[in-house]
Amino acid sequence: MTLGLREARRADRRRRRQRTLLALVILAGLIGLGALAYETGSRLAQAETDRLRAEIDSLRRTIAALEQAHAATETRLREADARLREREAAYARDVPSGAGRDLYALIQQRLAEGLPAERLALVLRNATAGTKCEAEIETRRFLLPTPITRGGTTSATFSGGIVITGEGVSARAPDGAPHAWFDPVQPVTIVAVQPGGARTEAQGQLPLAFSVVRGATEHRFVVSASELRGFIQVSAERCAFP
Repeated sequence: MTLGLREARRADRRRRRQRTLLALVILAGLIGLGALAYETGSRLAQAETDRLRAEIDSLRRTIAALEQAHAATETRLREADARLREREAAYARDVPSGAGRDLYALIQQRLAEGLPAERLALVLRNATAGTKCEAEIETRRFLLPTPITRGGTTSATFSGGIVITGEGVSARAPDGAPHAWFDPVQPVTIVAVQPGGARTEAQGQLPLAFSVVRGATEHRFVVSASELRGFIQVSAERCAFP
């Protein structure tokens, strides 16, 4: 009986040692797995950190490149703005505007018509602000013809042999039928014919002013509607030119 008890005790101790050993083995396995997991996690975290750092470095390089490009663009914009201001200043300086533009266009027109540049330059050099005109003003009145006008005096002759004539737009009856007299509200065409056939034409609403230059004399005309229906009144004065 004593022998059996001892054997039972030995068996119990072996089982305890086996359980303890198994627990130690399990604990060692768990510790190993934890260490492996920690090492793996550390490596993954380091790899992610390295990736993020590389991405940050790349972004920093991109930002630096963009800032450099932005600075270069700003420089080009400032240079372009400076060139634009220079060109605008040159345009304002070289291209006439206002009355100067109209005068330039008139000069080009007269040159295209064959007027010698020397003659035009002489006129401009000798032009003055004051104008010497004769005291006498000639006034004539005549019937301004229309497309359906028949008969009547439709022109007038002034000093220097200049003949003034023209044409107007027919006035209309309430039913739309044209009258023989012109409509003073509508634009008219006035023609000055010089001896030799040279013609000067002016168009517009009355009163209408224009001039004809013959040699050293400028003939100035003002055309207005007369109090007589269908007639116009023309006043003329002669002034020194230029």
